[in-house]
Amino acid sequence: MLDRGFADPGVSTMARTKKFTDPTDIAICEVHRRYVEVMETVRLETISAETKQRYLAVITSLTDKLAMPSKPLSEIVGEIMTEAGPLLFQAMQR
Repeated sequence: MLDRGFADPGVSTMARTKKFTDPTDIAICEVHRRYVEVMETVRLETISAETKQRYLAVITSLTDKLAMPSKPLSEIVGEIMTEAGPLLFQAMQR
């Protein structure tokens, strides 16, 4: 598998180098931290291996796209909807 600079499996790390002052930015960062906590402590153990692979593909694609500062968020959303849409509809039919 391609090394994307992820931490060792099982080790939680969150980038916290930047301090925000805008309340919305702070709230977004807190929700991100909560999301990681919930995934690691509650949800991952309940997801099938097949679903985890699909989720990993989508979240990796989203993260890679977000890492491109010149790419407009509207374009990223459109691309992710195209990629994840079929997976979402498939999951809803189960």
